[in-house]
Amino acid sequence: MRYFAQFRAWLGELVIDSLRRDLSSVKVVSSDESGLIFDSGSDPSKVANLGYLKNAFSVLGTIRQSSAQRAAEQFAEQVLSTPMLRGQGRVTSFRTMVSVDGRLLGLPRRAKTRLESAIAKATGARLNPRGGGVEYWLIGRRDVESMFFCQRLTTGIKPGVAGSLGADLATLLVRASDPRPDDVFLDPFAGSGSIVRARMALPYGRATYSDLAVGEPHLQVPPEIRRRSRVTVLAEDALELPSISTGSVSSIVTDPPWGEYDGLDVDFATFARRMMASFDRVLDPQRGRLVLLLSRRAAEVTHALWPSANLTLVQSHQLLVNGHPASAQIGRRLPRAG
Repeated sequence: MRYFAQFRAWLGELVIDSLRRDLSSVKVVSSDESGLIFDSGSDPSKVANLGYLKNAFSVLGTIRQSSAQRAAEQFAEQVLSTPMLRGQGRVTSFRTMVSVDGRLLGLPRRAKTRLESAIAKATGARLNPRGGGVEYWLIGRRDVESMFFCQRLTTGIKPGVAGSLGADLATLLVRASDPRPDDVFLDPFAGSGSIVRARMALPYGRATYSDLAVGEPHLQVPPEIRRRSRVTVLAEDALELPSISTGSVSSIVTDPPWGEYDGLDVDFATFARRMMASFDRVLDPQRGRLVLLLSRRAAEVTHALWPSANLTLVQSHQLLVNGHPASAQIGRRLPRAG
């Protein structure tokens, strides 16, 4: 089945990687900085539950690119002459929306009425302009030769804590770590807890939320983290982690200080060497995995440090975080010789 997905700008590489982990037989048809058209053998209900997508749609019909008015008229004809709305389940109410290049548009009354009348006749549902039922969208993208008639699957990403890492990006970083049900997980720069919460949403063995600022007035550990019996909260320096046993952690996903907007007691190169040495000590020597979110400049420093920490850098994705150039570095333990 064909799908159209929207996500926060410049997260596309991470989104595509996660889709290939989460869905079956994913084939990318086209993509841009904030949208993706892809085919997959997975059911729409599975796509709807992917929390890192801003919006997801199942594509019901396709025409060549034209004006929104002409597209609405053509899709009205398709709705009446083809079975495109069969198999939608019980539809009691609906509304229509039009989006071209990410902007919501209005349709001329005649074209809008024609499309909505066709949908009502094909489904037996009533029009509810205020929403609350099924949403059928007419979607166009500047760089795509087609326009799409879609059913919306999701209601958008829930906002996270103010000033925290977005829930969508936190989820993508956790997915990139190849999460496993028996993982012993660590975020040593946990801050607002976005990454730990994203990891808690998937099966795990144990997890540790650690941040040197725990207990200080400006950092409140989220209650849902403190309440979990399998989550340990620590106030420890990530460069030492004295409470973490050597080789006891299977995965680390973290957003350390970037050295550009955060004050550090040492230069970033020294900080990065000590950080990677600390991670080397606590990570499982065979199955340890690491995901780092860094500024683009900081990533240039850490890039050379992975081998010295007995880790291999598998992927590096370029993205923007709050308008700042960033990199997501993803890797694991070096393969054993012999």
